[in-house]
Amino acid sequence: MNDDGLRSRGMRDLGPEAMRRFRAVERSFLDVTATRGYQEIRTPSIEPLHLFTATGALSPSLLDRVYSFLDWDGWSGERVVLRPDGTVPAARWYEQRWQTSEAARLCYVQPIYRFVPGDGEREVWQLGVELFGLAAPEADAELLALARSLLEGLGLGELRFELSHAGLIRAVLAAAGLDSAAQADAYDRLLAGEDISTLPVVSAELAPALRLLTAVDGGGTGYLENLSAALLSAVPSAAEAIEQLAAATRALDAAGSAYRIVPGTTRNFEYYTGLTFRVLSGETECIRGGRYDGLAEEIGGTAVPDSGFGAAVLLLAHLVAAAG
Repeated sequence: MNDDGLRSRGMRDLGPEAMRRFRAVERSFLDVTATRGYQEIRTPSIEPLHLFTATGALSPSLLDRVYSFLDWDGWSGERVVLRPDGTVPAARWYEQRWQTSEAARLCYVQPIYRFVPGDGEREVWQLGVELFGLAAPEADAELLALARSLLEGLGLGELRFELSHAGLIRAVLAAAGLDSAAQADAYDRLLAGEDISTLPVVSAELAPALRLLTAVDGGGTGYLENLSAALLSAVPSAAEAIEQLAAATRALDAAGSAYRIVPGTTRNFEYYTGLTFRVLSGETECIRGGRYDGLAEEIGGTAVPDSGFGAAVLLLAHLVAAAG
């Protein structure tokens, strides 16, 4: 039977075999996280729109892709959304529900909803972890190790990490005198391929540092030493970000993990504050995450370190099946 018009575009049915693969990934994820002290939570599918706009989690382009509507009771209402992100609701849960001063290790498996044109997936089942209350570099090393354990436990090989740090380019743009909004605009222009020379606020002294961050990547301690030598003379405030990157590479070296440093590739620039990373199996991105300190504070809570990562369950299930 043709299902045209009977199933919404971008939504997917999962039959028995797909569900077996889904559950296998879910069980493996929950087992791996549980052994490391992570506790499962679940948040509502519908959340207030302002929860996301207050944190900067919704960039202007993403704001156009959320499923938003008015929750109306006949007299008044508020603008709500189908959950477009798993991290922000977890931060709300932490602020409202967590009752101790100890670090909170949380995990979840739930769908997020974002409009994409055509037949792209609009409902994505996501697994994720959130680590509140543990600062860099300890939390960064813990998440990198957890991501590796998860993918290895699923039987995926040829793993490679790509590391970046939101603080590097932010330090250069701040040294150029740009405020937060102007930094985000300049960075978006750089990611879109605009030449550094077209940014009039970037001085001749800062241009080489910015070009190094956006055009050159590498691996190992030698690359970081060269990056430090080239950057710190012009932008001393980048020292903390470089040291946090160095700590992450030491953790990966100790684990025998392959990695590259790609310093100018942090997405959601307004959102992230520290190390960002993605993990690939072969050429396929499996996991993406990073640090977003202050997220709980943005929604009216207390300032606390926060970091985490997420992955698409069905993508991992497909990769596991393909790996045999």
